[in-house]
Order: sequence, then structure tokens, then C-alpha cells
Amino acid sequence: MRVNQSILAILATSFMAMASSSAIAEAKIGVADPQRAILQSEIGKQGVQQINAQYSEQDDMLKEMQTEITTLLEKLKKDTELMSDQEFQNLLQEISVKRNQMSQLLQELQRVKLEQSDRLIQSLTPRYQEAIEALVLSDKYDLVLPRQSVHYRHELYDVTAKITEKMNALEK
Repeated sequence: MRVNQSILAILATSFMAMASSSAIAEAKIGVADPQRAILQSEIGKQGVQQINAQYSEQDDMLKEMQTEITTLLEKLKKDTELMSDQEFQNLLQEISVKRNQMSQLLQELQRVKLEQSDRLIQSLTPRYQEAIEALVLSDKYDLVLPRQSVHYRHELYDVTAKITEKMNALEK
């Protein structure tokens, strides 16, 4: 009697394993890049434009600094033979100081813009979640995974653009 129960248990387990594997095979799975979906949505693009506009003065300052450095480098290249050693050293020093200032400003600007972008993404994450829910309901997805959590994915499974479309539709 125990042998029959063991055989039945093994058969039942095998049947359940086959049934669950066939259910997994039929699952509709999507992979999404949340950051890209958010930043490519209309509201995300507007937010990025606002961030860039907010720091356009600093961007202009960086361009001006780059122009100054280029001008000084051209002068150094052109007038090297006419300069005294002291003038040459002074010009090199000036170029070095300006490059350091520009580098510091660039790093600070990038840091601030990145912080602003992160805040924008955080503020739009609920809208992203709504878009995923709308996609799951309309297109019958069983599972949507974040792109960063997947070791391998085929572009066929990428639903980022669909989520961006849903975010834009929610906006209207």
C-alpha cells in the first residue's frame, strides 16, 4: 500500500511540475528600463528641458571658458618662439588655472543636474507604475521586470516604449 502511495505522490509531483512549466512557457513577460521610459515621456522631456533651462547660464559660462582656453592655447602655440620663459610659464599657469576652474564648474553642474534628474524620476515613478498597470491590463502581461535585474534579454521583450506611450496617454 505504501508503494502505491509513493508512486501516486511521485506521479502527482511530476504532473504538477509539468503543468507549472507549461504555465511558465505561456507567460507573457516584458522587460522595461524605468529611467528611459520616464525621461522619454512627454512630462519627462518637459522636466529635463526645465532642468537644462534652469542651468543654461552655467552652460554658457562653460562654453565661454572653453573658448578662452582655446584662445590661450592658440596663442601659446603661435607665439611660443616670441615669448620669454617667464611669459611662457605665466601663460601655461593661466591655462592650467582656467582648466581647473572649468573642470570644477563642470563637475558641480553635472552633479546638480543629476540630482535634479533623480528627483524628477522619483516624482514621476508613480505615473510609471500606473503605466505599467495599464499595460499589464491592456496587453495581458504576466510579468514586467526592470531591465537592470535581467542578465539577458531580447529586444522583443522590451516594453519600455509601450510604457512611455501609456504614460503619455495617462497625461491626456
